[in-house]
Amino acid sequence: MYRRIGLIAALAITIATTPTDAGPIAAPRIATVDPVVVDDGSAGGLTLRISYLVTGRKMPVVILSHGFHLSREDYQPLVRSMVAAGFVVIQPDHPDASIDGFAPPGPSDPDSWRKRIAQVRWIAGHQGIVTGSVPGLRARVDADRIAVVGHSFGGHTAETVMGATVIDPASGKPMHADEPTIKAAVLLSPPGHEDGLTDNWKRQSPYLKVDWSTMRGPVLTIVGGNDNVWALPQGPVWLTDGYRRSQPGRGICLMTVAGAGHYIGGIDGPLRPPTGDATPARLALVRTAVVTFLQAGLYPGDTAKAKAWTAIRTRIDCK
Repeated sequence: MYRRIGLIAALAITIATTPTDAGPIAAPRIATVDPVVVDDGSAGGLTLRISYLVTGRKMPVVILSHGFHLSREDYQPLVRSMVAAGFVVIQPDHPDASIDGFAPPGPSDPDSWRKRIAQVRWIAGHQGIVTGSVPGLRARVDADRIAVVGHSFGGHTAETVMGATVIDPASGKPMHADEPTIKAAVLLSPPGHEDGLTDNWKRQSPYLKVDWSTMRGPVLTIVGGNDNVWALPQGPVWLTDGYRRSQPGRGICLMTVAGAGHYIGGIDGPLRPPTGDATPARLALVRTAVVTFLQAGLYPGDTAKAKAWTAIRTRIDCK
């Protein structure tokens, strides 16, 4: 049985991180450049959305991998919190991205999962090209501190670049895509293993034969306690396969947000289903956990950041 973080904990975190005596604080000035198109060797190039603080230097980088049929334009509540904390957030459009809200025409690309991984690895390995596409940004980025955040299908992408092994459905052989320049990962509502799927889902998702024993940390998985978007008999516990099947001693943690659905309290805004999933308290919990974890993971020698993460870590499942 895994511990669930409820609304009281969420409110406690919100109170702890909200100034009460210092008076009003001006909102940080955020710049967004969209679209940014870079030449990654693919037809048409790679389209990105890049958000960052107007001021600041030595800013760490987060690559945000979207879910199936979402896009670089999504997850703005989560993006704003990461940028306000000092991260440069890079959002690529994956091959399955919706454009202006419309899904790509025609059947789904069976190699989309593989192309997603290649895109994230390329961004991580070509920070000079990516951040150099925005005037003045390259000199302000700390390219040695890169993390990845992935939601749903993007969680599969993120765990793979952290060393999880995928059995290639085309060859039947293990595929290793660990990207060592990526130092930490957050997996939001990630899919579990193929062995827990119905036959129909197995046919649609043959890339979900994953071995998490090779996944390195630090990794934080966050799932909603009421997330059953895949309509599986085992319910949301399937989303925790990556945590349960990973090796101990690597800084891998699991947070289950009680009552939350697939968008875990509103990480892509309040209108995503199910109705009632998005609440300010749940969203505050998730945003605080993501930012605090990434700060601790990318700055392992920083005592203050480690202490802030420990305050959350002691209330969730870690191994």
